[in-house]
Amino acid sequence: MGKKWFLIAIALVVLLAAGAVATKFMGIDLFATVSGEAEKQPNTISAVNDLKSGKAYVWHHEGGDVEEDLRKGAGENVFFTCITGDINFKGEELGEEIEYPRSIWIDSDTDDQIPTVVSGDKLIYVSSTEVPQEIVFERFADYGYSIGISNMEADLGGHYYLTFADVDEDDYKYFIDMNSDASQLAELTAITRLYLDKVGDIKVDEESVSDGGTVLSLTKDKVYTCEFYTGTYYQDFNLTANIHCFGSMERFVSYDYEFMHSNFIVIDIPEYLKSGYYFINGVGLFRYVTDEDAAAYNGKAYDESIDWNDPIILYDEDGVVRYDPSDPDFEETKRQQEIEENSDKGDEDFEITDE
Repeated sequence: MGKKWFLIAIALVVLLAAGAVATKFMGIDLFATVSGEAEKQPNTISAVNDLKSGKAYVWHHEGGDVEEDLRKGAGENVFFTCITGDINFKGEELGEEIEYPRSIWIDSDTDDQIPTVVSGDKLIYVSSTEVPQEIVFERFADYGYSIGISNMEADLGGHYYLTFADVDEDDYKYFIDMNSDASQLAELTAITRLYLDKVGDIKVDEESVSDGGTVLSLTKDKVYTCEFYTGTYYQDFNLTANIHCFGSMERFVSYDYEFMHSNFIVIDIPEYLKSGYYFINGVGLFRYVTDEDAAAYNGKAYDESIDWNDPIILYDEDGVVRYDPSDPDFEETKRQQEIEENSDKGDEDFEITDE
């Protein structure tokens, strides 16, 4: 009897090993998948003690009170993680400048996890080691769904390209979401400029490219045949428009927060913020909807009826800031500049004449 069970045990081990080999062969690592699921952290949390240090969250509890939830527990998921997505500025999350424009890519199966802040919600930050000296709101423009490519540039003839390898072999990481199917472009021979001429029937030109160098007006999750050029040789790739693309737009610094007699602080939302997407303190993205836009917002991961990219900081034709509500000294500085300009004009108008 013992020998029989021993043989059965051996058979089970062999079957499991064979299954693991088969799944690995088909592109699925059974044990890695199980391990990955075990390590995956939930994006919605009910207990405050389960919040992770170094993360930002949105507290949302319809009809609830945050202090009450801290005392008695919410009994439901009320904390929503500000997710990161794929970013091209790893290691420079709080840096003001990198060599290339900063991009965030979030696939269409995940972008519904971007938490929304509306009136009554709380934006919170958790850290077991420090209180932030400043709170950075980096605003990202929403360019909708596209293939996993950003930051394309136009040559003098209006043809768009991405810089594929002008410095080192990893340069494509600034232009391509390597977790999207556009990653296959990295297999091409390294060249200085990789041109994209068409996405399906859409000509890639000034009319179809966003300020963030993404292809606009693509249908979510649709597969497009994309016409790339290595030199003058065309290369067709079938790429899916399943990437929600964001590009850095504005940056604001605040210092206002409140201790909550708990393990987190509540970050004040500056009054001047407009509806848009903000990467908070380099740890995660949230969607902010003002009271004016709340009634119109569809509650989904993408709403093209709202202008998420309406600028807050305004510039003149020379690129000089003419309005910045986040700068506490801006109004006084502007007033002094106007006084000096008017004074200079007065001197110019004054003429000495012979009597």
